[in-house]
Amino acid sequence: MDYQANPPNPPHQSYPPYPPQYPAMQPHRGTLILVFGIVGLVSCGLFGLLAWIFGNEDLKKMNAGIMDPAGRDNTNTGRILGIVAVCLNGLGILAGIIAFVFSAGIMQAAGSSLF
Repeated sequence: MDYQANPPNPPHQSYPPYPPQYPAMQPHRGTLILVFGIVGLVSCGLFGLLAWIFGNEDLKKMNAGIMDPAGRDNTNTGRILGIVAVCLNGLGILAGIIAFVFSAGIMQAAGSSLF
């Protein structure tokens, strides 16, 4: 048997298995949610509602291991500020409705009309 024509097969080398490939985690939006919560509390209630909704979604994803948990504190703080903003804006709207009804009742009793 000619060695150069038919070289022997090299021994099978066993390589360590590749590390498992995990899907990349989604980046957190903790800073965005915190800013939305602050803006919702200070000026516009719509941002508070968005902070509440986004915060709940992101915390669910973080608990499921889909999203980076590094922003959990900012996300939770922004969500809580969003809840407070929505509640305060709701109370403000309710107070405005009560004030309008009260003033309309007083004007009606006084004999003048709003409309």
